[in-house]
Amino acid sequence: MRAARTTKADGGFCRRALLGGAPAAALLFARSAMAAPPADGSNRVVVVKDSPAPAATAEPKKRPDFIFFEAETGAQYIGLGTLHVKRDVVPTASRKVDVGAFVGAGAAVKLVFLSVGPSFRMGYFQDWNLWTLDLNLGFHAPLGAFEPFLRLGGGFANLTRAFDRLQDNRNLRAYGYHLALTLGGDYFVTHALTLGARVSGDLLALQRAGVDLNAQDGLVNDYLKYDGAAAGLGLTGAFALGLHL
Repeated sequence: MRAARTTKADGGFCRRALLGGAPAAALLFARSAMAAPPADGSNRVVVVKDSPAPAATAEPKKRPDFIFFEAETGAQYIGLGTLHVKRDVVPTASRKVDVGAFVGAGAAVKLVFLSVGPSFRMGYFQDWNLWTLDLNLGFHAPLGAFEPFLRLGGGFANLTRAFDRLQDNRNLRAYGYHLALTLGGDYFVTHALTLGARVSGDLLALQRAGVDLNAQDGLVNDYLKYDGAAAGLGLTGAFALGLHL
């Protein structure tokens, strides 16, 4: 009698499942599976557990860096007399505006978002070379793996190889001051290694002391007996490799 009642109830439930559509059919299947006895005839209840979802892997956090070193290379545009010229600081036949390649290196001590340290760049141009040695103050925005920064630097600038074509160039020098404003960013490939790009605007103020023609036996161009001075602008684009500790 009990089995008959169960069969009748199940029959009614089947009719309701057919009329109710897919949701009811799914419910019927679940109910039948729960009511089915084990194959061995025992009264054990089989409980099916859902497998736990795999835990999400957390991204590694960037560790604080207190000292960093970087090497860079790229291209420079330099105009020696863009803003002001009081006689050329280089021989008349030499280029005053040129584009060349450069290499550089720098280091800094960093505290959260501030950094301070020196940097050196050596640029190679057709008629002269230009090197700069600056002390930089940087403002960093730690945004996880990517870190943009703004850097202000200033220091010493020197022209070399500018007077090599002259017969007597022992007392000829062109040197002065350099300012640079750099905007860039570094991407942390690992906790300690970065790849970066940067663009900087440069301001140069150079001077050349006049020479005594009598002391030079008249071999120096008469134009160089007067002092020379110039103020110019530059633009630098670079890629950098950094090591952060």
